[in-house]
Amino acid sequence: MKVHQRDIIEVNYLFPDGTTKPHMAIVVSNDELQETEDFFYIAMISSKNYNPQYTYPLDNEMLTKPLSKKSYVICQLIGGYTERDVVKICSRIKSPAFQEVIEKIKQTIF
Repeated sequence: MKVHQRDIIEVNYLFPDGTTKPHMAIVVSNDELQETEDFFYIAMISSKNYNPQYTYPLDNEMLTKPLSKKSYVICQLIGGYTERDVVKICSRIKSPAFQEVIEKIKQTIF
């Protein structure tokens, strides 16, 4: 399933301990990377806000389709995935909010 930067997708997210669990995530890498290398980067989305210093809160006004729960981008959980890992496309984040997410990821990781 073809995805694009800013899509909110559902994947079986691979956690650092090797376990997987269905989670929503936002596609953070650009479309060119997926076209060239056949993979893309995502940041996990969760309804839990365990480490608020590393999260970005999502409001439904930021999205093309609302999420069922209050959600947060977990800015330190970034992973590489392929089209076969995508369960479904759930929504899309609007450009201004996406730029804020990218800045938060930069602050968190770098």
